[in-house]
Amino acid sequence: MRELFDARCAYCGVHEDAVGATLTIDHHRPRTRGGTGDAENLVYACARCNEHKGAYWHEHDLPHVRLLHPGRDDLTHHLRETDDGSVAGLTREGEFFVQRLRLNRPQLVAYRRMRRSEVELNAELAATRRHVEALERKVLDLRSALESAADEIERRLKGS
Repeated sequence: MRELFDARCAYCGVHEDAVGATLTIDHHRPRTRGGTGDAENLVYACARCNEHKGAYWHEHDLPHVRLLHPGRDDLTHHLRETDDGSVAGLTREGEFFVQRLRLNRPQLVAYRRMRRSEVELNAELAATRRHVEALERKVLDLRSALESAADEIERRLKGS
């Protein structure tokens, strides 16, 4: 389960290293609502999301909106991350998902901003490394050209 979700909460995306503990196994459809222990019903979740989701099941609880399943639903069709690090619902289910799991908790918004910064910095670092490698190749080419020119000058001096 942990590997399937890359050691991240399937609901909010927080990595277990960020919370300093392994996450929990959530029964998407709660056992008290007829859910099973089958793999397709299990979700790797942080304790906070698991707590906020609780025993909700749309067939029994108001507002009767289906809670998205991160392993079966394509969350990108229902959610988007905004520039400020919060999450916005794009569909009724997405809006409910954000509200029910409280996905805009200040700590999660800060976590998303930090992750975005890390991604941007890593991209800048990779671009800088590629630039340095290109410069190193250019230096090698220039050295080779200088050596060839020096050899040619030496041959001409010996020939005169």
